[in-house]
Amino acid sequence: MPIDYRLVYTADAIEQAVPLSTGLRDTNDPRALAYAERTSRACASAGIERPAVIDIARAAVLRMAMRYGPLGNDAHAYHNQDHLLELLEDKLPALLATASLPAAEREALALFCACHDLRQRETRRHDDEPIGANEAASLAETERLLDAAGLDDAPLRTMLRFAIVGSTFAAGNDENVQAQGAFAHRLGAWMDLTRPGWRDDPTAAEAEHLARMAADIDTSNVASSYVDFAESAVALATEIQYRAGRSLDSAEAGVGCLGFLVDGQERYVFGLQRFASREGRAAFGAQRDANAARVRDAGRRLRERFPADAPPASGHAVIAAFREIATSVR
Repeated sequence: MPIDYRLVYTADAIEQAVPLSTGLRDTNDPRALAYAERTSRACASAGIERPAVIDIARAAVLRMAMRYGPLGNDAHAYHNQDHLLELLEDKLPALLATASLPAAEREALALFCACHDLRQRETRRHDDEPIGANEAASLAETERLLDAAGLDDAPLRTMLRFAIVGSTFAAGNDENVQAQGAFAHRLGAWMDLTRPGWRDDPTAAEAEHLARMAADIDTSNVASSYVDFAESAVALATEIQYRAGRSLDSAEAGVGCLGFLVDGQERYVFGLQRFASREGRAAFGAQRDANAARVRDAGRRLRERFPADAPPASGHAVIAAFREIATSVR
């Protein structure tokens, strides 16, 4: 990963408006203060002690709320501050309960949870490296946060680079499912080609393992209760239609939501989402496997609700039906 993405993906207006030196201490917005308190508590629960690391996490959550959440004007239904906080408050502790990790890895995973999705509307401006544009821009912003915090911590930076690169998620139509999903599955093989001998570097080897755990945390919505997993699917379906400029009132959005909540969810659970680490499997595997059968049942019932000869009138109709089904799936 020789590219300095900080030079390619520069600071936007939100980053400039919320420097680390300001953080969340100077705001009077009760929502921002609540996000700050939740982030601090989550970091404490993960055993994070360095104030600079906590400050970075707090600033990242605030920036996310301002870019894509209720503190801004480009609200994304899934990729917002709630996604970051769910990982910090729920999924990271679940993984840490199954693995005894050193402080450096806990810091890196906490910062991954807070920073990996910071940018969501990027166009590709770097060469043929496999990292996605959003991930590259998020990595650039994360490294600027580390710079501002004075964290000249080479192992931490390496672990974050590997983790955010590995979180690049391909969900295309390639029939070779092994080429899809989280890039963390293929990161080591790619490094073998581009940086032969990297496995002899203990820091790089540790970072590659951490990237696998980070990818499992990022896709751990599959291990929520089924109702919560279904709600995350609704949020993603809503966000996809929003990003495409389609109103949920439209029949076009109905077709799109139906496809995502049936075929898309089945493809995600049975193809794209694969555990990359033993820690991830230990933390999330049982609930994920229980949800898999529920995904098939919910998909079958949603197809029956909207057969080919009676397509949905709107995205709202599909979402309402899906929510009703999700509450009754066992």
